[in-house]
Amino acid sequence: MNNQQIDKLMNLLIGISAFLIMVGALLKLQHIQYGNLVLWIGFVTSFILSNFEINRLKRIIKDLKK
Repeated sequence: MNNQQIDKLMNLLIGISAFLIMVGALLKLQHIQYGNLVLWIGFVTSFILSNFEINRLKRIIKDLKK
């Protein structure tokens, strides 16, 4: 995969995690049983993807400095 494809994939995955956070918050506001679980899945997914993205961008910056 080249950088452009990875950028598109990361944007899609981050968008999905943001969607999960919004849906989880809506379900939690309506007191639906699994709202809290969906919300936490969205938060954890967002955290993990952010760490991957930060490491990937650090590697790109390091390569550009060379």
